[in-house]
Amino acid sequence: MNLFVINRYKGTEEEVDIIDHETKHLQELKQRIEQRKKANASQKKSSDVITLREQPVTSSEAEIKNDGIVHETNENEKLTADAEKSHVKPKKGKPDFEFKVLGNGDFEKKTKVHRILPYWLSHADGVSTSLQNLSCPVENLPWLHTILKNTLLSEGVTQLFPVQEKVIPFILDEHKLPGPMWPHDVCVSAPTGSGKTLSFVLPIIQILMNEVGRHIRALVVLPVQELAAQVSKVFRKYCAKTGLNVALLSGSTPLQQEQQQIVKYTESAGWISEVDIIVCTAGRLVEHIQNTEGFSLKYLKFLVIDEADRIMDHIQNDWLYHMDKCVKLENELMTGKVPNLSWNCLSTQKAPPHKLLFSATLSQDPEKLEQWGLFQPKLFSAAPINEFEDEDSIRKYTTPAELKEQFVTCSAEEKPLILYHFLVEQNWDKVLCFTNAAQSAHRLAVLLNVWGQEKLKVAELSAALDRTTRESVLKKFTQSEINVLIGTDALARGIDIPDCNYVISYDPPKNIKTYIHRVGRTGRAGRTGHAVTILVQNQVSLFKELIQSGGKSELPQLEVNTEIFKRLSHEYEAAIKETKNQIYTEINSKVQKSIELKRRGRSKPQKRKLTSN
Repeated sequence: MNLFVINRYKGTEEEVDIIDHETKHLQELKQRIEQRKKANASQKKSSDVITLREQPVTSSEAEIKNDGIVHETNENEKLTADAEKSHVKPKKGKPDFEFKVLGNGDFEKKTKVHRILPYWLSHADGVSTSLQNLSCPVENLPWLHTILKNTLLSEGVTQLFPVQEKVIPFILDEHKLPGPMWPHDVCVSAPTGSGKTLSFVLPIIQILMNEVGRHIRALVVLPVQELAAQVSKVFRKYCAKTGLNVALLSGSTPLQQEQQQIVKYTESAGWISEVDIIVCTAGRLVEHIQNTEGFSLKYLKFLVIDEADRIMDHIQNDWLYHMDKCVKLENELMTGKVPNLSWNCLSTQKAPPHKLLFSATLSQDPEKLEQWGLFQPKLFSAAPINEFEDEDSIRKYTTPAELKEQFVTCSAEEKPLILYHFLVEQNWDKVLCFTNAAQSAHRLAVLLNVWGQEKLKVAELSAALDRTTRESVLKKFTQSEINVLIGTDALARGIDIPDCNYVISYDPPKNIKTYIHRVGRTGRAGRTGHAVTILVQNQVSLFKELIQSGGKSELPQLEVNTEIFKRLSHEYEAAIKETKNQIYTEINSKVQKSIELKRRGRSKPQKRKLTSN
């Protein structure tokens, strides 16, 4: 503890004594250190001698000199030797193991993985998109019934379209197979207006004509009421002379009235069916399965899903689950137990409903198609499909060959001027104009009515209108009482509008499916059509990417003379002022009506509740 003695400074006289005292302490410490080193050295020497007798001496423990004396290394030398031993240089050649360098392959170009489609998707039966040169006369068809031939000829159909020529005989041949062999399900992807409706109407009628008894044997499911009414009208037309009954279940009539049309109770046989074919919407079908007594799908032979991609994306009330459950339960109740595997069992076992899927934009994604539970399906497609499909090339859609597609660019303020130029100065007649919102459609219809006055007859058609109003507007359009129809995408799905010459997309479509269904309203059934999309400059690149995502080539641009903007600007300013006034008065009138209704509700005397003492 001598090192830790504190020597206080007392002045210059005692400095020499303090220095002598400190030197004495240092000498004592050095002596003690030397003694400890000698003691440690003697202990190490004895241990080293023992190790020399038992083990060979290494260079790190001692140095052997010429005189034969073993000289021990000090502690520092030993530590350096151990350190050198721990950092042994690797041997030449390949080591026993290698360390993985993290992040080494981040910048390497990775090989692209191609997804392999199932055989039935990659080997589709091609369908022609040209409807001009037809080579399938109705009179020379040996596989079509005479009643259906006469009905087709009376409707002015003398030639079958390519999709009808391939799909109809395939379905008829599938139902000629013996009992154990179930028919292959069918998927059809063909352009709008190519005759897909008759592709399932004619074979279903011809097969059901020979059935005995009246049961629900065919079920046609559609996404909206307008399409269901349109398809049921076609069925009734071709079932007129066959004895088959068709029912429409779409919600346009009350549920009780529809129940009286499809089933009837008798004392002898109980509940019996009044119809053979049902055309319905998905939501209404679930209501009848759950609420209609006597509604049976035990004898269901055909299940047709039209506009299958839309129903696939928006499954209402999980209708497919309820329908499958209804069919399976009734078939299992007939047997009661699982029979043994034998020829008699196979020949008498009832086949599941034959599923027929139709759409202009049918998805080719196997995961989406898997939910339908298709049995060995067969695909008829107008789009080319390869065995190896990229993610971008899975969705390939086609448009009719007779359709001319273009786009035009302008500023947002010039869009009404270009539209007016097409309708009035270019004399475009029978025009469908699409917007992305019902409010935009209403404002545009008011503007054109004010601006065009006697030159144009404009009407709007959107989901905001009720069904009867929409039907009357479509009827006036087909009878040329209205030459311009402005609507939303609710009009774009499958509705057949005869003699539509032009389709104008005032607002660009949101996706490729919307575009395909919009332009498909014209150029139908072999007639020529013209489709134009109006774009602002910053929308051109997105629109081109949208077109390429559908597997279509780049569309040509329609050039418009800029002088028309100067010529029409003065008339447009006057028309827009009048349009604002009319819309303002409409809003005020609606507000006043709502206020009056609220006042009437408050002015009614409220009934007092009887209180018991």
